[in-house]
Amino acid sequence: MIGHSLPPPHQSSISARQHQLTHNQLVNFLRFEINKAEASATAVLIMKLRRAKRLDAIIGDISTQSINHYTNQLLDNLLRDADHYAHFSDDQICLVLPNLANNAQSILAAIKILSELHKPFIADDYPVMLRPHIGIANFPELGSDASQLLMYADIASDIAATNEQGYHVYQPEDHIKTEIYSGLDIELGKAIKANELHVHYQPQINIQTGRCLSIEALIRWTPPGQRVISPATLISIAENAGLINTLTLWILNTALRHTATFLKTGIDVSISVNLPPKMLKDKELPQIVQQALDIWEVPASQLTLEITESLIIDDFESSLTMLLRLRELGIRLSLDDFGTGYSSLAYLKRFPVQELKIDILFIRNIHNSREDTNLVRTIIDLAKNFNLTTVAEGVEDQETFNLLRDLGCDLVQGFLYSHALSDTDFINWYHQHISALHTSLGTSINPKS
Repeated sequence: MIGHSLPPPHQSSISARQHQLTHNQLVNFLRFEINKAEASATAVLIMKLRRAKRLDAIIGDISTQSINHYTNQLLDNLLRDADHYAHFSDDQICLVLPNLANNAQSILAAIKILSELHKPFIADDYPVMLRPHIGIANFPELGSDASQLLMYADIASDIAATNEQGYHVYQPEDHIKTEIYSGLDIELGKAIKANELHVHYQPQINIQTGRCLSIEALIRWTPPGQRVISPATLISIAENAGLINTLTLWILNTALRHTATFLKTGIDVSISVNLPPKMLKDKELPQIVQQALDIWEVPASQLTLEITESLIIDDFESSLTMLLRLRELGIRLSLDDFGTGYSSLAYLKRFPVQELKIDILFIRNIHNSREDTNLVRTIIDLAKNFNLTTVAEGVEDQETFNLLRDLGCDLVQGFLYSHALSDTDFINWYHQHISALHTSLGTSINPKS
């Protein structure tokens, strides 16, 4: 176990076999610990790794095996003899920490692991920085069902990805997240057919002129009698229920319908729509996109499809073929969450994309982390060398805006300008924004500048 008030790590060399188990072995170990006659407090931790290569490492080719080897060595040195872990996937590790005196010890463990894994290290001759987040579920507070504890820890890890601490302890009030496993899939299918979801739009601002040049389409859903479901949970529900393609096409058509309205009212903006990786496997996707553009009479040049960098590389050649077919339509392609995945320069030069979106993970701490500042600078310089546009997500204050402007970023989006707006609210916001720009500049403004 880890923490100042706990026993120190075992001093002898601990082999990976003593701590590392298979998936099934770890689940059985958890069940054994919580079913013991005098079971003590036990914590389940699920750690997810977002990998961020920094500086010139962004052009390197770092193997998953090398990173996993480093992570295993670190955990083996930190854990007590009683603790065990298993890799549930390349970027997800589950730990079981038995015989704890209290819940605070699970938090101390998470903090120590996060602290160590945040330190850069060398893998395959390149510097690597891992950006982990950890979800914690405690026994006996959350019951003695091993499957539920694992589920709670998984939900908590998703919540942890959005907070500054990097960890989250599952609480009963997080129960809305568990709806992904229990019934909302049926409600979602009905809501899509009944047109009960909403698409909101977050402005993307030209950092030099202040003009709103484009907007990102973001899904919103409030089931009857429920609170608003977070977009991440909604997407997870759709993926688990096999509805992700249906949902994406609904978002695409709704966004294009609203864009057609915007264009008719003199609001000349492009629209960005997120494209899940499963959609790239649909051979009919180009025809579907073209049909939607034709129905709403939106020029292909007004549509950008955002795809996630690391997920393309999982099936690169097939994805590349589909992306090239999409580009032939005349639409734009954007690499989302750039910097958190695995792409090397060799991959990037083959991507038929026109835009890189810099992940909020780096923007959030850009003033407090020289590494993040250098990484953002490198991404922007890299984009310029490839004639790509850069978009920074999560810009919330003027100081961040100014720094990104100095670094040469092209577009920004975030609460500094606006949260995501309904279609009618966006129209009002746009006209107010144009009026404010006109007043500040004291001259007429070209809407396309």
